[in-house]
Parts: sequence; C-alpha cells; structure tokens
Amino acid sequence: MSSASKVGIFMLAILGVLGFFTLKVEDISLRHGPTKVVTAIFDSVAGLDEKSTVRVAGVRKGKVTDVQLTSDGKALVTMKVDGDVQLRQGAVARIADLGLLGEKFVELDTGRPDGPVLPEKEGQTMLSGSQNPNISSVTSQVADIATDVKAITASLRGAIGGQTGEKRLDDIVENVRQITAQVRLLIAANQGNINASAENIRAITDNLRMEIPTIARSIDALAGQMGGAVGENRQDLRAIIENLRGLSADLRVTATNLNSITGQVKSGEGTVGKLLYNDEAHDRLIGALSSVESGVNELKSTLGRVNKLQLDVGLNGEYQAGLPVDEGRPGFDTRARSALKLDLVPDPEKNRFYHIEAVSLPRGKQSERITDTTVTNPDTGETSRTIEDRTRFERGFAVSAQVGWKLDDVNLRLGLFESTGGIGADYKVNDRVLVTGEAYDFGKARDPNPHLRVTGEYIFRKQKPNFPQLFFSTGVDNPLNDTGFILGGGIRWSDSDLKYLLGSVPIK
Repeated sequence: MSSASKVGIFMLAILGVLGFFTLKVEDISLRHGPTKVVTAIFDSVAGLDEKSTVRVAGVRKGKVTDVQLTSDGKALVTMKVDGDVQLRQGAVARIADLGLLGEKFVELDTGRPDGPVLPEKEGQTMLSGSQNPNISSVTSQVADIATDVKAITASLRGAIGGQTGEKRLDDIVENVRQITAQVRLLIAANQGNINASAENIRAITDNLRMEIPTIARSIDALAGQMGGAVGENRQDLRAIIENLRGLSADLRVTATNLNSITGQVKSGEGTVGKLLYNDEAHDRLIGALSSVESGVNELKSTLGRVNKLQLDVGLNGEYQAGLPVDEGRPGFDTRARSALKLDLVPDPEKNRFYHIEAVSLPRGKQSERITDTTVTNPDTGETSRTIEDRTRFERGFAVSAQVGWKLDDVNLRLGLFESTGGIGADYKVNDRVLVTGEAYDFGKARDPNPHLRVTGEYIFRKQKPNFPQLFFSTGVDNPLNDTGFILGGGIRWSDSDLKYLLGSVPIK
C-alpha cells in the first residue's frame, strides 16, 4: 500500500472521529423536522446559557441558540423550537429551574387555546419574557426584612431598655389611668348639660320644619320682583340690541373688503394672485417641487439599496495532504491552496446572490520556451545550431464567478469555478456546520477527468460586532485525478464600508 493511501485512510478516520464529536458536542440531529425561531426579552438570564433546554408543559421541544445583551441593558434570548409548537396570543417565555438546584431552562406558555396564532416577523416570533423568583431573590428579601426587624428592635431597646425605659412605661400607664378617671368625673358632672344640648337640637329641628314653607314662599316673591325689574329696564335692553346692530354692520363692511381682496387675487393681481392664476409662476413652482421630489426619490432609492445589500468577505487557506511534491518546481509548495471570497446578496427578497473568488492554485502555472540559435564561425565559415528547451514555473491564479439561488437550507451555484465552467451546492446543517460540493473542469483543461471537491466547515467562533467569524475546514479535493485530503481554516466578516460603495450601483 502506498504512502498516499495510508495518509488517505488516516485522514478518513480522523474525519469520522471529528464528525462524531461534532455531532455530540453540538447536539446535532440528522433526522429533524421543520423548526422555527423564537426570541424573547428578559431583565436577567442568570444561569441560562446557549444550548439550554426549551420546554413546553415540561416536554423538551427545542434549545437556546444565542444569548445577547441589548443596547438598553436587557437580555435577548434566541431559541429554536420544533415546528409543531403553535404560539398563540398571550404566549410568554419564563426562565425556570429543574428542581431546587437544577439547571435553568426556558418554559414556553403557548397562550390561550382559542387565541389567534402569533405572526412571524422576519422569520422569527417575538415573545415577552419573565423570570420566576429564585433562591437568590428570596434570600435577598429575607435579609432585608431581618435588617428592618433588627433596626426596630434596636430602637425599642434604646427607648424602653433599662431602668429609664421602665420608669417611662410606668409613667405612661399612670397618665392613662388618671386621664380615664378625669373623663369619667367630667361626664358625670356635665350629664345635665349634655341632656339640655340634646333637647335644644330637637327644638331647632322642629323650628326648621315649620320655617321651610315660609322660606319657599319668600323665594317665589323674589322671582316675581326680578321679573318686574326686567320690565322696568326695557330701555337699557333696547340700547344693547342697537349696539349689536352696529356691530353687525361693521362685520358687513369687513366682508365687503374681503370680497374685494379675493377679487384681486382671482384677477391675478399681487403675489398670491400671480402664484395661483399666472401659468408661468405656477409652472416654475411645479418644476421646483418636481426637482425636489426627484432628488428625494433618488436618495430614498439609494438608501433602500444600501439597506437591502448584504456583503460578506472571507479569506481561507488549506493544506492538501497526499499530493505528490514536484521536485522540478523549486520554490513552490504544490500542496498549499489559498482563496479570497466575496459573497454579494443585492436583495434578500429576490432569493439570489453572487459569489466571486480569487484562488491560488497548488500546482502553479507551467510555461515552456524553445530557443533555436545558429552561430557562424568567421574564420572557418562553419555554422553550428543550438536548440534549448526551457521550462518555467510561475504562481498560478484562477478566478471563480458564480450566480446562486437560496432554496431553504441549500444554496445552488452555477458559473466559473477556477476559470472553468461548473456547478456547486452548499448545505447548511445548522448555524455552525456547512457542507459544500463542487464539480468543474468538464472540458479537461487541467486534468484527464473532471475536478470534484467536497468540503465541510465548522464555525467555532461566531461573528461579533468587533470580531470576525472563525472556522476550520476539511474534506477531499480532486479524487478522480490527484487526491488531496484538505485540512485548513479561515475567517469571514461583513464589510459595511464596501457595502456602502456598492450601494450606489444600480441593481434591478
């Protein structure tokens, strides 16, 4: 068995072990149905981490995929739950414990059974979050209560403790005894006055019962006198009415002036009249407004393209074990490959993207030059001919330019692969694992058989606001010709500066 075959078998074993541990660590299920994304806002998620369980009525129905801190100091929890979980109006998310000292998990209350299903916004469902009281909050409250009780007992001890406190209590009891005795004596001494006061109140109520009809008759007489006073002052009322007539006449004059002004405006006189009834002024105003509207629409269109545009830049390198080293190519490592990638999504709603890649080929570029030289000896007149065949090796670069379409978890790509025609597909297993397959060079420009390439990527550090995405890759390259076992990695990030430059390019 050759050394390349032994290395290949060893790499396949390593890939199997790596795949097994990846599935175990990441809790990846190869048989899973449709899922949905649910997000919730909590004041605190202490003890809750990524991969924590999500339960509905105690049944495990998902897991936490991400926990982030929002700008207002709250926690944003992203969960992936099974597609058969129906969240209806009134649904909430709570953080609970499995037992007194158990792990934290998210309990979903699906809402009222007869309520409408909550709609999804941008592919996810937003819920409000709450947290049940835990041991820390209970002990904190008990500690606060104990502090208050301690302060009260300290005050009481300072107020009534010792001989001075006992004397104060004796004085208070003696004062209360004396006050009750004096009140008893006061009531007994003034019993007759109290009875007389009650008799007076009874007499007053009897008098009011007799006087109320008399008061009513007096009010009627007062109303009659007021009617007579109005009759006696009719002249004054007539003067007030005459003043109102004069005021209405003044109002008519004002209305006549307004009619005159509107007539001048209608005839085109003055600034307002020219603006309303002069065609030239009207056309100028309409033209200026149209120019402003056109500029606003152009700005809105440009900003809209920038907001929709998605741009990712990636750089990765790899080492292909198993490839033979060409001793005739000094200065070249024929087992190293590097690439600079650019993924451009003009409009996510149109489900189309573009992939551009510059690749450094492992084998480089070979060129041959044949030199035919004829030399004549001036003394003898004899000629000699020399033919020299020179082979030159240079760095080989290729360009990939493809158009692709997103179909759920699968991306299809079609176009140039390392300067040759081909096709490729990307399958997203989950948020961290990506499997890619490519086939190209069907015209046998470089090798006797088509070039096949199968790789897998694992993201071990997701992209953060100030940190790029990091991943490592492995797989098999060109198994139909010179098989190479891939081991590499790279970085990937979203480039906002380049995004704004490309935002000015018209995209239909």
